[in-house]
Amino acid sequence: MAIPVDNLMKLPPGASLREHSGQATADITKSGDTIYVTATCDSLQRQIEYYEAAYDNLLIAFDDYRNTVKTADERRTNPVKTVAVVFVAGIIAGVLMAIILTKKLYGKRTK
Repeated sequence: MAIPVDNLMKLPPGASLREHSGQATADITKSGDTIYVTATCDSLQRQIEYYEAAYDNLLIAFDDYRNTVKTADERRTNPVKTVAVVFVAGIIAGVLMAIILTKKLYGKRTK
């Protein structure tokens, strides 16, 4: 895209010049001694929209994963608590077995 400087200098204040080249567009305005150029490209805009959508999808997936991990951590039992419960249950079972065996052994001898 080529715009002669002479054309830019002849722009009246507040007027704009728009040029297209393929998917690119340039919008040129003059305000006093300052020239403003705004350029866009359709293919770049599509890429931006694609990556923004991909980013949003990744954020949603990450939030879902984080919630899943948090839920799994909440469901997981405390290993110390499990060991303590099993230990106490083992002691109770041992005492009961000792009482039962003692009664069976000594109960037969006295009769």
